[in-house]
Amino acid sequence: MKKVLLMAIAILSTLGIIACQDTNQEATERETLIVGMEAAYAPFNWTVSESNRYEDAYPLDGTNNYVDGYDVQIAILIAEALNMDLVIKAVEWDGLIPSLNNTQEIDLIIAGMSPTANRAQTVNFTSAYYSSTHVVVLKSDSIYSDAESILDFEGASMVGQLSTIYDDVIVQMTGANHENPLADVPTIITAINNDIYDGTILELPVALAVIETNPDLTYIEFTEGNGFNVSFEDKDVSIALRQSDTDLLQQINTILETLSIEQGENIMADAINRQP
Repeated sequence: MKKVLLMAIAILSTLGIIACQDTNQEATERETLIVGMEAAYAPFNWTVSESNRYEDAYPLDGTNNYVDGYDVQIAILIAEALNMDLVIKAVEWDGLIPSLNNTQEIDLIIAGMSPTANRAQTVNFTSAYYSSTHVVVLKSDSIYSDAESILDFEGASMVGQLSTIYDDVIVQMTGANHENPLADVPTIITAINNDIYDGTILELPVALAVIETNPDLTYIEFTEGNGFNVSFEDKDVSIALRQSDTDLLQQINTILETLSIEQGENIMADAINRQP
């Protein structure tokens, strides 16, 4: 938490205390910034019980629990820079965009979300706040654990998360069986551990977090030309906000410009080390 607060202070100096400027009526009129995330997608976000609370964890609205992860620390950083009170809500993946646009229960989605063209039809996306690669997660003793290409999974039972790039790219694994997607990553990992499926696709930091707590699993990162064909918009993760919040979009992009690649990697590494 201390590291993030120091970064936030530096950003405030760089921006000239942007929240105090009168150039953004939309942001300055707000006192609270409400952020939605799954709170079940380590290392980007996860839930911590009250009994296991620690310094870096942040209160989860409407519960006695807390949240932490890369997304949480980025949310704290942004709220500090905007001089706004931060509220974090747990929202199921498929409910995030409706909660932003329809019910307007949240102001931002900071949830490891890729800025796809389809999503961009209904929300605005900031510049990327993290960029990653996609890997296959499977059991260490799997017959597919020596695969060198995504084409080496003939007959494998592959499952992805519903409504994500993880499920979409399975079609590139010619010969693999594309199973019906599941709702969330923890459910998928439990199913792989129970030998219901052979593997799944995850972003590298998520895979590292999964393996940290599941020693029987491993991941395969493919060399160039042997992995998934994924566009930049599916490698990047961005913050989503309402299309009407153009001034807030500009402010957040200015904040993100001050976040170096090294700082982002350090926040992610710390999150992976803290994850339950």
